Amino acid sequence: MLSFRAHVSSVDGMDDFDEEAVLAKIHLVGSDILMLSGSLVDGSGTPSSDFDFSVIARSEDERFHRDTFPRESHMRYYTSGDRVRASFDYLPESLLGVDVEYWTVQEISDMLAAHTRLYAQLRGRARKSSGFASSAVDFRLLSRLTYGVPLTRADEFEKLTAEVRPGEVAYTAFRTAVGSYPDFRDLAGMWAQGDHESALIAARKLGADTFRGLTHAYGNTNRNPKYLARFLTRLPRQLSGLTGRFRHLNAYGVADPAEAADAVLEWLDLIDLAFAEIRRVRDGADAFVGRQEFLGLLKGELHGTMSWNAEISNEYCFRAREAEADVPSLRELLTAMTARRPAEHGLPLREWAAGRKAPAGENNKSA
Repeated sequence: MLSFRAHVSSVDGMDDFDEEAVLAKIHLVGSDILMLSGSLVDGSGTPSSDFDFSVIARSEDERFHRDTFPRESHMRYYTSGDRVRASFDYLPESLLGVDVEYWTVQEISDMLAAHTRLYAQLRGRARKSSGFASSAVDFRLLSRLTYGVPLTRADEFEKLTAEVRPGEVAYTAFRTAVGSYPDFRDLAGMWAQGDHESALIAARKLGADTFRGLTHAYGNTNRNPKYLARFLTRLPRQLSGLTGRFRHLNAYGVADPAEAADAVLEWLDLIDLAFAEIRRVRDGADAFVGRQEFLGLLKGELHGTMSWNAEISNEYCFRAREAEADVPSLRELLTAMTARRPAEHGLPLREWAAGRKAPAGENNKSA
């Protein structure tokens, strides 16, 4: 009998399960690649996690269609038009669920090709991006392909996933995660109003995004924020003080609303420290854009004919910290923005813009 128990991580409080009862909900055929992944494999699971299976068929068959899918065997299933995409059910008398996704080999190949294009695109931009949303990349599945276990047809699975490059997946995740200037600008506006409670909410989001980016700099391919605290515990031990401060502030916040302003400033300090570690570790991450290359991308956005103002200067002070250490702290930047003036810095923005014309299109790069 097909067995997968050995690939399931030990989880405190997890109910025992019958492998046959789990496998009965998959509807496997002999030519399928069956992959097990998800939190019960990567070690972040709980007693209410799902067994996450992906059935990768050579081509569509009766399981892929609404009218012929064995729906009476499942609590629910998901469709896109006629096409059945996934099924879900619970194990009796257990918190555990069984989640099965249905893919074809061609769909996986097409998605991997789409990610290759997306990675190339994101290597050429310095801004946070949400491009993955329209890129035909299922990021959750892509992450699972970096660590998933083939339970059948392992040789075919290896050929299919030969183009999966975890470092590139981690960089794509990083570029879509790490904190953005518009978020910081919103925070500054709330701070200027004296609305420290809203500023604290904005700071928490900016911090979570930046620390998620830090895990990606260390190779994490999973974008799901609900397990961020668990992913942070996997970082090197020397970061335990930093990640411990983040986890405490992120989970428990402040005891009294009067402490909100101080908490905002503490968040900014933590974000600065996270960026410092991102700068350090990215030098050893082959798939990441190097620091000098990243600064080159920033330079390419500037042009001599723009209407220079404090806002432009402060934006580049914020964004350059991903690669440049000699920039004002976020506390200093917040003070400058509240006073509607540029923060003091040593970035040669005007020199970078010299000789460049305004961008001709929407790629934000000057000529």
